[in-house]
Amino acid sequence: MDTLNFITQLERNLKAHIRLNPDPQQNANWNLEIQLFYQGHPAGRTSFNLHGYSQAEAENIARTVKDNHFMMREIDEYLWGESD
Repeated sequence: MDTLNFITQLERNLKAHIRLNPDPQQNANWNLEIQLFYQGHPAGRTSFNLHGYSQAEAENIARTVKDNHFMMREIDEYLWGESD
């Protein structure tokens, strides 16, 4: 599989460029990179390692980040955690 890239709206003013990269060394391991944009301006990057997922499962996770409560909580903490 090549890298999967797409842009999705996570919340009203928050968009993400999502990139799913296969691990060339190990099958069933993926790196999910998320570049965040708030009101059109770069707001940071975060990533998740997905271990033990098939290609279809990893792609589904990448496509449904906004519906994944764990990932959205991690993104919120990344963006706003230091401002509390």
